[in-house]
Amino acid sequence: MESAAAPPAVEEEDDEEDAFDIENLVKELVSEDDDDASSKKGPEYDQLVSAVASLDAAKIAELKEKGVEMDEATTEAAFWSVVQAVDAAEAQDQPLSADVPKLLHAIFEADLRHLLTREHTRTNVTCMQPKEVGLAGGSRAMNYIFDDSSHKDLPLTEGRRCEDGRCCDACSRNIFPTFASEAEIDFETFEGLNTLTFNDLKTTSAATILQFTRLIERVRRTMAHEYGLPLKTILPLQAYSRKYVAGTTQKGGGGGEGDMVTLHTDESTHAGYHYSCVIYLSSHGEDFEGGAFVFNDPAKKTNNGDGNDDEDDDDEVPVISLEGLDEPLVSLDDVDGEKVDIKDLAEFVEEEDDEDALVSLADEIRRAGRELTPYYPTRGAAVIFSSGWENMHEVEKITKGVRYAVPCFFTTCPVPEAHYDLMVVGKPKTDEDIADDWLHLLLAHRAESPMESTGRVKELLMKWHTMCTPLSEH
Repeated sequence: MESAAAPPAVEEEDDEEDAFDIENLVKELVSEDDDDASSKKGPEYDQLVSAVASLDAAKIAELKEKGVEMDEATTEAAFWSVVQAVDAAEAQDQPLSADVPKLLHAIFEADLRHLLTREHTRTNVTCMQPKEVGLAGGSRAMNYIFDDSSHKDLPLTEGRRCEDGRCCDACSRNIFPTFASEAEIDFETFEGLNTLTFNDLKTTSAATILQFTRLIERVRRTMAHEYGLPLKTILPLQAYSRKYVAGTTQKGGGGGEGDMVTLHTDESTHAGYHYSCVIYLSSHGEDFEGGAFVFNDPAKKTNNGDGNDDEDDDDEVPVISLEGLDEPLVSLDDVDGEKVDIKDLAEFVEEEDDEDALVSLADEIRRAGRELTPYYPTRGAAVIFSSGWENMHEVEKITKGVRYAVPCFFTTCPVPEAHYDLMVVGKPKTDEDIADDWLHLLLAHRAESPMESTGRVKELLMKWHTMCTPLSEH
């Protein structure tokens, strides 16, 4: 469902007159969903609308106990009610009401419930990890393996690595085509959503920060549901908006621009990455060309004719097409009558001064013995998957336009209790404490030094669960 346009920001003066009309907003949203309109009539639903408009979390909880749930219209209205309350508190330099996080908790819960009614494709895969013996064991000690050939050839064995974490032993790939609505990722309503990181929020609106956080929490709750894990055991380690631009080379780590991402496994990139997600903010074929997200797997076993299913024989050398050369089809065993290796063959192509042929050769070598499963992103879609070696992946080169996405990575490593004791303010003990954490750790509209920003974000991620759930779930 798409929401109405964003309500106007609350001004510092005449709050009652300038506040947007939540009840009318709900009615407008409900009218867009004719199929469900009949089920949304009645005194209890009217009470829910009034409770959302007045930020009455206690009344919303009371109605929930009676079986009255927030539908998508009232959930969206509740979000804007929270934005209004935050803007008013900041404009008046007042603490946030404890009802703000309470209503946010209800929004997060409703978001998951709505998502689970939408289209969802799951592919179960066998969990994999590097073998412990020989060179493979040495490779496991490497934190970063970003070379295509060495990464895909790393000897693997079944099972989860999940270093220092408590992961589900079932791995999968999930695609949600409508993880977020068009309205939820509209760049005019949520200015800066496509460039947001948690480190620099001074000039970012509360609406954009809260919406970005809402999407990340939706991912976290989806992961807990999909993998049967207690919600409190999953925490975000990284989440940021990323811009991919045709014709650019990535410089630096997360968030850096680039036109591709080489083959890798998230858990080899960071031992604490146990579950991964990418939310897409632009569409293939409309905003950019190329840039497919590709799962890269060993080729499936094939029947060799003797009744046994075997993987491709390592001694068999693939036949590679060299388009544009005098001999269009050659074997690695025989180029101009001589045995050559891949390096020699590449030099052979270079001598022919045919760049297209060299690119084609490199691509065929990359695909040899592999099965590639591309996904072409659309706005609002999300891919969620376990982060182990069962889900090697890459992003193909973008050939035109700009591709926006939100990569986010989650860990099941518990935060040591002693780390909370080192904070200025440890775990929240009251609803007011939770509201204070929202205001100072996330809605950080202030100038910060790099050290201050890093410390705040670290504390934010450590406290994520306590901020995003009621005290009873801590």
